[in-house]
Amino acid sequence: MKTFARSFASRALAAVALLLALSAHAGDLTFLDVPRVSVQDPAVFRAIFERSRTELVRVAIFGDSQETAPNGWGVHYLAHINAGLAKIYGPTGESNLLSNTTQTSVPYWLATTHASAAIVASTVPTSAVVPGISNAALLSGAKALDDSQRSVFLHDASRCIDSTLNGGPWFDQKGPFIADILAIATPNSPGIRWSNAPTDGNDPDATAAVVQSGLFTFNRATAAGTHVWFTTPVLEFASRRHLQIALSGNSSRGGAEVVGIRFRSVSAARGITVQSFSAGGLRLPHLIEQFGASGSQLRALAPSVAVLHYGANDAGNGITPQLWRTQLLAAIAWIRAAMQDPQFPIIIAAELQIGGADATAMIDRMPVVAHEIALEDAHVLALNLLRITHEEYGWGPRGAMSWRPYLADTAHFVPYAQRLLAAAFVGELRSSLTIADPSCATSNWADCVRSWGAYCAFGGCAAVIDQDAIELELEWAGVGSSCDDNDSDGYPDLCPPLGAADFNRDGFIDAGDLAYLLGAWGQLNSAADLSGDGVVGAEDLAQFLAAWNP
Repeated sequence: MKTFARSFASRALAAVALLLALSAHAGDLTFLDVPRVSVQDPAVFRAIFERSRTELVRVAIFGDSQETAPNGWGVHYLAHINAGLAKIYGPTGESNLLSNTTQTSVPYWLATTHASAAIVASTVPTSAVVPGISNAALLSGAKALDDSQRSVFLHDASRCIDSTLNGGPWFDQKGPFIADILAIATPNSPGIRWSNAPTDGNDPDATAAVVQSGLFTFNRATAAGTHVWFTTPVLEFASRRHLQIALSGNSSRGGAEVVGIRFRSVSAARGITVQSFSAGGLRLPHLIEQFGASGSQLRALAPSVAVLHYGANDAGNGITPQLWRTQLLAAIAWIRAAMQDPQFPIIIAAELQIGGADATAMIDRMPVVAHEIALEDAHVLALNLLRITHEEYGWGPRGAMSWRPYLADTAHFVPYAQRLLAAAFVGELRSSLTIADPSCATSNWADCVRSWGAYCAFGGCAAVIDQDAIELELEWAGVGSSCDDNDSDGYPDLCPPLGAADFNRDGFIDAGDLAYLLGAWGQLNSAADLSGDGVVGAEDLAQFLAAWNP
């Protein structure tokens, strides 16, 4: 693995130099030509987040699987954004909305849910449901509430998608707690039965004893299609660790249309909750094309600010900067119309580089479009994550796709990279909006999450952050190490030539030098003539192998 890493590193360094040289002559601006954050009036967005000190602030992220899909590649990203904001503003008092999906093996930020056989296909058109939410009709179960949709509230963070977050102060611990259920009225709407069966475990448990129950009914005057919130009484723990709510209908014929459930602290109606409204494979125009009728549901969920986090799927589909601008503006207009607020705040988060050359070229230009929109609209903030991660982590154009340590494949981010990406999202926002972070006292947020160092790469020396070095199993020289040539001998002090057999002078006698020797086989007066007999041959190979030191 280390040999391949060094090989890829050498190609990466060459690719970086080539791309930078080409961009210097390109006529189009790229992500490096616009600020890390573009916003007309930082106070507008600062006020939104600062409100969380006294009230609940909800952040709605619209995107695809690359960073934000709640049941897939984005779970670490979402969890660490929520935790990062909690470090700044303190524990939140409201959970995510838990919709009707099975997520017992992957906690959806402080909760697990289970959808049972008592749930049937929703009668609500999919275009009327926001991405990432799964409407369902709840019937009365054959075993009363045992077949219901169940949600276990992990307020104590007893199990998180990233074990390093377990037990963290992410949610208010004082309580008391209640649950809010969002439902949709239908003609002759059946009621919704609920029960509280506390459990000591982290997963839904149909065998837990019910300690509270009730029935929610719709007002007969409520028009069909109307979103209605129902709220439970204060929920009892009954000496158990976790609250568990089960929902079912009270009719075996027509299902009660339930959007989802969220838990809330009565004593701490404050803090920030980040929710994903994303799905794999989505492109920006799909937000309107496939979910254009979901405006009333989005309004019922009452987000305080929306994040548009698209780009990866769009870039490889013939998009142009002009068309990207048109689609961004259309998405912004749709969200604002849904929220019935022409100045509803929007954050545009740039995609990181992933796919082939065509996609990369377009992704490089997307932050420029977002920057221009932010300069025209005082209620739009453009977050240039591509430049931020390029400058703070060294991520960016790296040549061979397989070398990019932050990717699990050609598109999706590995868990440690999701964590770093979340740190960049939260850190750059708080920096640009002059928000103090008690958990990070340094002037640059990145110094709290990564350290720079260097390692001797195939063909030279390379700087890399500690997280990437660990991922690639590099022989990293430690924090603060560099590729400086302080003795002015023409080579990095970290990687001095290792003798005559170190033909490429990279501090190793390895496969690269062997390739050089074999390439010079039979030549006269070559540097590969270690024996000094005038020709490169078997004696030189023997001396080389004796000096082998990879």
